[in-house]
Amino acid sequence: MSDFDIRGMLFAFDQLSDTYLRGEVEEALNHRQELVPHLIKIVETVADNPLLCSLEQRNAHVYAAALLAHFEEPAAHRPLIRAFSVPEEQLIDLWGDMTTETLPTILYRTCGGSMTAMRELVTNRAVDQYVRCAAMEALSYVVAFDPSRRDEVVGFFQGLFTGEEADRESYYWGNLAATLCDLHPGESMAILRRANEAGLIHKGFISMDDIETANAKSPEAAMERLRSWVVSRMPVDVHAYISWFAEFHQEELEAPIQTPTDKAKKKTSKANHKAEKKSRKKNRN
Repeated sequence: MSDFDIRGMLFAFDQLSDTYLRGEVEEALNHRQELVPHLIKIVETVADNPLLCSLEQRNAHVYAAALLAHFEEPAAHRPLIRAFSVPEEQLIDLWGDMTTETLPTILYRTCGGSMTAMRELVTNRAVDQYVRCAAMEALSYVVAFDPSRRDEVVGFFQGLFTGEEADRESYYWGNLAATLCDLHPGESMAILRRANEAGLIHKGFISMDDIETANAKSPEAAMERLRSWVVSRMPVDVHAYISWFAEFHQEELEAPIQTPTDKAKKKTSKANHKAEKKSRKKNRN
């Protein structure tokens, strides 16, 4: 593939449109080696200049993130984290519901087995709460495919209920509690009860009754449910997978797949952004 062809493809990706560029994606899949450095550069540009990219209504970063995740490219992991660690206004404009719906998978598929950067993201108060919550979920994905790492992840989560990790009104701890429920709350119940009594866990996000219900299930059932959920977030068909990441309407696919939630278009309202996440996490338990 010539440089001219690459530029033409990236230009097409950058045009804001409701149409999924199936032909361009098909070509991109055949040229991973040539494309990856360009895709990472696009992501880095968003990280370095989020306001400009938002004002210019660029769109190539959506395809870049999707393709890099599909390629499971570890060199893209930290650039992607930086690109999602932008101010909230630009975050919504640039990424829409990808933050809550697909970022966990993006982080998991590019982490190369390392949880270091995701743990740093979870503890970074300067980052939007929903990006931090996505990193929590990505850590649970690691456990879903490698249960031997459960104790490590659970131990990390247990230390995040001091009350200093986020603003008091944040959904941070509610999401943390819900993710511990995904992993089975078991040995974390005392911590969760104290956090609930301290008012850290937003009752509109997950209630103590929800947590008790999750605890009544067996650890094996919790892990089976978690793995099933994670697998459902990663469609097998490559075009379904990438177009889902790019958040185009499912009816545009030749063979629509079932997804856990209805997908919304980019740039949804902040209120819907929050409500969808709350509902999804609660309903999983």
